[in-house]
Amino acid sequence: MNIFLYLVVLMTWGTTWYGVSLQVHSDVPTTISVAWRFLLAAAVLFIWIIVRGKPLRFPLAYHRNWLIIGLFLFCLNYISVYQGSLYLPSGLVALVFSTITIFTIFNGALLFNKPIVARTMVGSIIGVTGLAVVFAAELWRLDIKQSLAWDTPILAGLMWSLLATFIASLGMLTSGKIQARKVPLLQSNAYSMLYGSLMTLLIAYSMGEQVAFDTSLSYTGSLLFLAISGSVIGFGAYLKLLNNIGADKAAYANVFTPITALTISALLEDYTWTLSNVLGVMLIIVGNIVVVYKQIPATKP
Repeated sequence: MNIFLYLVVLMTWGTTWYGVSLQVHSDVPTTISVAWRFLLAAAVLFIWIIVRGKPLRFPLAYHRNWLIIGLFLFCLNYISVYQGSLYLPSGLVALVFSTITIFTIFNGALLFNKPIVARTMVGSIIGVTGLAVVFAAELWRLDIKQSLAWDTPILAGLMWSLLATFIASLGMLTSGKIQARKVPLLQSNAYSMLYGSLMTLLIAYSMGEQVAFDTSLSYTGSLLFLAISGSVIGFGAYLKLLNNIGADKAAYANVFTPITALTISALLEDYTWTLSNVLGVMLIIVGNIVVVYKQIPATKP
């Protein structure tokens, strides 16, 4: 069951990065695009909850927790991701975001007193080293002085993407802690996405941004894909995986998703594979095996 959940996350999240790039290059402000995405995703989930006859009334404490998850996972995190996608190709944003494994491990140790398992740490280091090899190949094509200048797009993209990764790791850890209390996953996702989208709209309003929508096929198509595949299906599978095996091992799915994202970039954004890329991919696969092998507890399908 856990392997299946991994595959669902890899396919749904690995394909969403290009969808985000289509969103951010429209005339709609990034914050408004984030809000549309999770309002739509929340609506789909609430309809499904009603159809299945599941409860919607919960204690106030549950809603307080969902506000926190919404703020981290479906508001600040994605505002930062979309901002980073303004400056970097989708595959590179996915590469930066894959460092969530390291963020999750260390934030879990610092904030929640979670032990750092040696095998998980070694596997993560191998995987992230592979990502560093791939990313170094990209930097090698640039003028180093220009790429590291404070006012260049690549640095702005890196900073936004790293900020998104840090925030997301806090959200994943918080969600894992809450899900350990057996909170209903479907309702948790629905309310968290709803609260996250509403907080995003508040941020947009405070920034003076106007509510807008783009009726073009690329924008509406990518919005539907991101909301249903990336948010409803992808987050549902990921948070279930997080509940089953813990935040540190579940976060490793984010190390592997860039491979899918880079493949799409090669097809649609003229991304070029090199020997360094292949070496990096091999290291990522080895790291994935080190983390997952004999680490995931067996569960009934």
